[in-house]
Amino acid sequence: MNKALPVLFIAACLPGMAWSQHEHHGAPVAPAPVAAPGARPAPGEWTRQPLLLPGKNPRGERATAQLRTQGIAAAAITVFAAEGPAGRRRADYPIEQNGARIAPADPKIGNYHWVVAREESAEVVKVASTAWYFGNPGDSPRELLNVVKHELEIVPEPLPREHARYRESEKWRFLVRLKGAPLANQPLLLETEFGSRTTFLTDAAGIATVLFPRDFRPAAKAEGDHGGHGRQLAKFVLSTEKEADGRRYLTAFNLTYAEDGDRNKSLGWGAAFGLAGMLAATPLLRRRQKGSQGNDHAK
Repeated sequence: MNKALPVLFIAACLPGMAWSQHEHHGAPVAPAPVAAPGARPAPGEWTRQPLLLPGKNPRGERATAQLRTQGIAAAAITVFAAEGPAGRRRADYPIEQNGARIAPADPKIGNYHWVVAREESAEVVKVASTAWYFGNPGDSPRELLNVVKHELEIVPEPLPREHARYRESEKWRFLVRLKGAPLANQPLLLETEFGSRTTFLTDAAGIATVLFPRDFRPAAKAEGDHGGHGRQLAKFVLSTEKEADGRRYLTAFNLTYAEDGDRNKSLGWGAAFGLAGMLAATPLLRRRQKGSQGNDHAK
């Protein structure tokens, strides 16, 4: 047998090289009409829902973060903290041309902070929300999530732990509530920047169990997250809306999710090593066969 075959077979199974998908940063958008229920994004867009997205942070700067809005005309970004001085557990940061620079309640306090942008008129209330992780130790965000912050809310149950992520093919729970009360049978729309769109319904307790799609493109990498430890990340948004008291409420929660950890475990590698093992074992089998034949003759 040709000795080059195992090498060629293993080389053919090598995964492809990754390519980067760059995010464009710009100034806050002008006021836009609220999308109709279930409206699909325009060409070149992946969602029409209001978003809070990372901006350009100075290199090495971890004590603060730059955030920008998309699809919502808000004057400020509000940050809620789980601990810290009473006057700093809720802080407003004005949105300027490049977004808003936010900070934790105290420079020594980290963990998740809840971040909100709000646009309001007599007819419509739009809210964009996200969770931002600051690197220092801090209290669990569980109690912070229980605090009612605006009328219609999407609340993670729970948020991923430190250094963890939402991931493809995983199920996560989200609570939908209106003025603090759970909303049963409420549609919750999931959209990803790779084009997936799925609607989930809340149960009697207002909980929707969301299955993240396995939709990462081969060797694709999305940017714009605040630290992924080398993992491939993509953006997603959950949104819902409700008519109440003569107003229309639209709320969205956006963050990132990671690719399935098993996605890059190539079956080809397993086959290659299996073949290599078989080839390595062949001389031993031949020796055993010859030894068996010799023993037979000795008898």
